[in-house]
Amino acid sequence: MTTRIDSQPAAASLPRPAATILLLREQRSQIEVLMVRRHANLSFMGGMWVFPGGSLHAADTSDAALALIDVDQVAQRMPMVDLHGQPLTTVQTAGLAFAACRETFEETGVLLATHADGSPPDAALIERVQSQRDASNADAAVFVQLLQQNDLRPDFASLAYWSHWITPSSAPKRFDTRFFIVRAPQATLASADTGETVESLWMQPGELLAAAERRQMPISHPTQCNLHDLREALGRYRSLDDLLAGEASRQVTPILPKMFREQDHMTIVMPWDASYDACPGDGLPNPQSNALHALPSRVIANH
Repeated sequence: MTTRIDSQPAAASLPRPAATILLLREQRSQIEVLMVRRHANLSFMGGMWVFPGGSLHAADTSDAALALIDVDQVAQRMPMVDLHGQPLTTVQTAGLAFAACRETFEETGVLLATHADGSPPDAALIERVQSQRDASNADAAVFVQLLQQNDLRPDFASLAYWSHWITPSSAPKRFDTRFFIVRAPQATLASADTGETVESLWMQPGELLAAAERRQMPISHPTQCNLHDLREALGRYRSLDDLLAGEASRQVTPILPKMFREQDHMTIVMPWDASYDACPGDGLPNPQSNALHALPSRVIANH
């Protein structure tokens, strides 16, 4: 049977900058990652389990936000490039890291911040800030104000830049997403915001992948790939501290899958597929990652 591939995709829409965090903790020598389930009625990834995150907002690169950040230090520690391999500005880089911390607070209540001297906020201060979580969800500028009013700074020193995924050029809604990893603050109690997210849980990456394989926990392909990548990395380190230290200078290559219609279904082709270059849609070079190359290079999105 001849396979039909649409060779004239519509013009690509510009992807929205976004950031997300793999929030990690160590329990009885096992590493767990926090997942949140999106509300089923949401138009984008409704009902799916995801890492906390969301779009970059103007407040994340506002003068008030940047005043709380050593912008040059963040850019030096976590160099980022755009879809064409050009370096992001220091402000863009710092803004994406800021957005990751803000979105994590809004979706889970986890506050990734310290005082100016690096000391963690006490329980009373965390509770006071968390009482304004709904307000921050409604207006991203509120998170900046909460940090200012309580002498707090985003805890960028603990963040490690993990991966960079871009939604296929043929998709109607696109995101240019930076993934970070970080250790959850001690005594962290995460909870869904009941708006965008309705449930949260901690699980080991292998357990999450097994649940997704059994179709008990629906996850997107980028989420699956990041979980595989995390599981593979955990096998190379003895502890969470070792992982965070070892991946602090990780080389991150942008990953841009291709998506097109074949017969009665959509096919997603990864950059490590042998036919990737010949498939329709915008593409990027193949990332040199053993963990990713061990994964299937094609996925049937829907029938």
